[in-house]
Amino acid sequence: MARTGSGAVLSQAHLSILPGIIQWMLGGGAAQRWCRLVMPDSVIMNWLELLIGANNVLSVGIGATAFALQLYLFFYNRESRVARSFGGLLICVVYVYLTDLLMGNAQNSHLTEVLLRWQWLGIAFTPTLYLEFTRAIRRVVQQDHFPPWLRIGSYILSGVIALLAVTTDLVVHNGTVRQGAAFLQPGPLFYAFALLFILALVWGLQQTFAARSRCYTHAARRRMTYLSIGFIAPALGVFPYLLIMGWPAALPDAMLWIMLILGNIAVGVMLALMSYAVAFIGALTPDRVVKHRLVRFLLRGPLAALLALIALGLGRTLERALGLGQYTLALLAAAAAIILVQLGVELGKPLLDLALYREGRAEIARAQELSQSVLTTADLRQFLENILAALCELVQSDAGFIAALEDGALHREIWCGFNITAEEIAGFPLTEGAGASAAGAQSQDGFILWNDYWLVPIYDRNGAEMLGLAGILRPQLTLPLHPERREFFEQLLLQAQVALDDRRLQQAVFSALTPILGELGEIQRRQGLLRYGGASARDFTLTASEDFPQWVHDALAHYWGGPRLTENPLLNLKVVQRAAAVHDGSPIKGLRAVLTEALEQLRPDGERKLTAPEWLLYNILELKFIRGQKVREVAMRLALSESDYYRKQRIAIENLTQIIVEMETHLRDDDETGQAGQLD
Repeated sequence: MARTGSGAVLSQAHLSILPGIIQWMLGGGAAQRWCRLVMPDSVIMNWLELLIGANNVLSVGIGATAFALQLYLFFYNRESRVARSFGGLLICVVYVYLTDLLMGNAQNSHLTEVLLRWQWLGIAFTPTLYLEFTRAIRRVVQQDHFPPWLRIGSYILSGVIALLAVTTDLVVHNGTVRQGAAFLQPGPLFYAFALLFILALVWGLQQTFAARSRCYTHAARRRMTYLSIGFIAPALGVFPYLLIMGWPAALPDAMLWIMLILGNIAVGVMLALMSYAVAFIGALTPDRVVKHRLVRFLLRGPLAALLALIALGLGRTLERALGLGQYTLALLAAAAAIILVQLGVELGKPLLDLALYREGRAEIARAQELSQSVLTTADLRQFLENILAALCELVQSDAGFIAALEDGALHREIWCGFNITAEEIAGFPLTEGAGASAAGAQSQDGFILWNDYWLVPIYDRNGAEMLGLAGILRPQLTLPLHPERREFFEQLLLQAQVALDDRRLQQAVFSALTPILGELGEIQRRQGLLRYGGASARDFTLTASEDFPQWVHDALAHYWGGPRLTENPLLNLKVVQRAAAVHDGSPIKGLRAVLTEALEQLRPDGERKLTAPEWLLYNILELKFIRGQKVREVAMRLALSESDYYRKQRIAIENLTQIIVEMETHLRDDDETGQAGQLD
């Protein structure tokens, strides 16, 4: 909402939009006379009520949008410092809009003033959260040298302002209602707060433009532009403007609400732009995934909520016009709007993909088609079951099976009529030649007749490799089959052949892709790190890998020698390479020296104690990995249960990992400083 001054009293105005629209379309008295013919005078709404009702809907929509975006960032971007700080701003927006809606239903002026004062909990902390958000943006593109005392002081100052606004008249006082809008009067400290608010906003906007200038890629600069455009959205939605000058009595009442509606629309658009830009910062997934996920979330969430509210208002209007009971149409209209939005998103998916993917839409379409067409084990079994049932019905048999040949052995895939054990299938002849020499087996009309079974080998398309075996138990028909039945039988076997052959080729493709899936994921993760220049590019190292703690664990597990140490990715760290130069050029000795140094940094000062809490993490790593004691022995010596031991060991390795990361970071920073000094 474009703030009216710590809250607009959203009066008990009807959400009767239809009569107002008719009046606007037809104009003047003719519209009023027509409206009176079809509905009571109490339902006919003037322009002011129409605007208030529209502002009601937009206010709820903006609050719902802010809440939805906060949930999205929490579930998909909570590891990003930028997203977390932006989530704090969204909390303020949601809180302020929520109190606005509560004031719309307040029954007395005293409660309205109380809500106006408590609304300052969100207003007072907005400048501080703007500073946090700006700091997070700065850290994306450059080293942040924001003084810690300033951060702590800003939180304390915001808390003091909120406390003074709620309990005293130093910041605000005397609630006033004018033209349907409620606002407080400014106190002695209000203008000082307003100045701080503006300074935080201007400084943050300037830092955002500076961050944009340091972005190296076109996409990063474009998203930083979106972020800059939407940067003032939380301020527009939170700051109490009417405290400065009130609302001039000479201006029409409707103009206030028109400005509020336009402000709400602007806030909603800017919040969406800002969230779109923030969603990419720190997201270690491809841009197309982030874009598609966010847009679908906005369509299914905030847009569906906004349209449902509009439908609810139209339903209430029609109820009054038709003389129906309350909520007989309103709830139905809201439910229909939600369902239609979901259906529209699904039906519009091709157009949505076309708009979002652009250059890569052909590849994405092929990937989506592949994911929908992949033949799973369950799909194969269901298909073969239908084939087998048709085969049994064709030759008038009560039971049968289809088995796949893998690694030279038959594995039952599907059966019907009864359960055939794997041992029974293993004894079946695999080819016609083998059937001729097997005990009691003979070949006739392309079948292997063996122990009451008609067996038919299933080959690949080239007829060179056997894929499986179909068996029919005690058919009632005799061989040779009628030509029409035989032809139909061959067609069914051909379908089974195609299914087994495609499944085999698919498994071969998956086997070829599996080894590189980790590398592909790492490429996508690195793409996320390199979206923006500066600090993100410097973090493009081994230390940014999610597998880093596991590498540390592996190195400790083979501390005295083994493949997890000799082939460990940690050997590529600069700090390890520097240590290797000191230890006769041996990278293994260098890695062992780094682990030892990091472990010593984890060691507390003073005399060692096995059961002291401060020694616990060091003792776990030293006893288990350096001395090589068993888990049970270490747990007993440290007075821990085994489950508690494993939990503490994970924490110890995480702490050791952080120490190694800091060692590597300090070394890289020293190298960069040295290079800069040489250039100077």
